[in-house]
Amino acid sequence: MILGANRIKALIEQGVELEDKNGNKLKKPLIEGLGKAQLDKIEGTTVDLRLGEILRLVSGAKLAVDSRITPKIESLLGPGSKAKSYSISPGELVLVQTIEQVNIPHDLLADVRTRTTLFRCGMYLKTAYISPNYQGVLTFALHNFNSHPVEIELGFRIACISFMEISGQAVPYHGVWQGKRASTDGEVERPY
Repeated sequence: MILGANRIKALIEQGVELEDKNGNKLKKPLIEGLGKAQLDKIEGTTVDLRLGEILRLVSGAKLAVDSRITPKIESLLGPGSKAKSYSISPGELVLVQTIEQVNIPHDLLADVRTRTTLFRCGMYLKTAYISPNYQGVLTFALHNFNSHPVEIELGFRIACISFMEISGQAVPYHGVWQGKRASTDGEVERPY
């Protein structure tokens, strides 16, 4: 079952139970960093998420069974940037991170989708399910399929997130992508 606006607001205000990497219980809001307007404008079953940073891939990658090397990255636009917007060239793929941090409890799974304004401009946001116990900002790939540049500003609403209840017991996420981590930054990593 997908959570409605009233349940989402309650879990933001009252918090959800999570566990840290040592298995200790803690309580945090379902979503942190929301602006008042976002909280007041939750429609139906989704909450809008805003652009917080744009990252460029600057090296290759190696994805092997026993190890992985994900690309080195550099920040193009984000906290501390003098610029407030970035022009994404035709065919360019960048990583984007949200301003908001999510804290997914053990009984929920989150699904993130592109806001329609992006694909109306020829942009495609590649997203994934967000597992129970994931805690952190969200990282996605944003690809400009338009034949023209698209300028995008920090704080623009790029995605919407919904939450689904899990029937049965889920295995909590304790992976390496918790927090704000976007890449191994060119370093070999194993195990993962």
